[in-house]
Amino acid sequence: MLYPPTCCACARPTRQVGFCGTCQAAIVAPSSPLCSTCGIPFGTRGGADHLCARCLARPLRFRRARAGAIYDTAATGDHPLKSVLQRYKYTRDVSLAPALARLLAERAPLPLGAYDLIIPVPLHADRLRWRGFNQALLLGKHLARPGGVTLDPFSLQRIRPTRPQVELDEGERRHNVAGAFQVTRPERVRRRHILLLDDVYTTGATVNECSAALRRAGARNVDVLVLARAVLH
Repeated sequence: MLYPPTCCACARPTRQVGFCGTCQAAIVAPSSPLCSTCGIPFGTRGGADHLCARCLARPLRFRRARAGAIYDTAATGDHPLKSVLQRYKYTRDVSLAPALARLLAERAPLPLGAYDLIIPVPLHADRLRWRGFNQALLLGKHLARPGGVTLDPFSLQRIRPTRPQVELDEGERRHNVAGAFQVTRPERVRRRHILLLDDVYTTGATVNECSAALRRAGARNVDVLVLARAVLH
């Protein structure tokens, strides 16, 4: 009664903590046909999923990446999920984690029970001290419990600091994260089905480098699940 729930995007009154119906409707999930590896939607109607030109030219190290929602980086106006994610990451508002995790759990296009481990994309210790939390780890805590999957935030580490990816183009992003990740407990990931978790997929450079480290350590396969897919132009 004292603090009635409001939409985390537009502040309208809601029945529970999260997004209101209007904002929920504006948060659209990627739909087929998609790239069978990176999950980018082709923007056409009908047809089967198939590889996009980027994945044909530069094969990725994960098996498939899927997102609970999509937004266009060039679109005008505030997208409700984009604005909430920016507050979550850059204003350090950890109170948004349950609402974002609930949205991802409701729309997760991958079966969580099919994986042995959920591994959040790690932050370097310097970035973790500055931000105070790992946004992917908080999402993973809310996903792993109801799904009955083990959350492992320790076996994959970022071993050197990197520049923020948002400042870089696609080629610079790949170079920026090259060799930045290392599996510290290979016995934990060997022969395991891994779900790699992050908040946003833009070019895929970070999750691809994480996947490469996990595969070198003996992971049977690596799939990627993100809350949002940001489409570049």
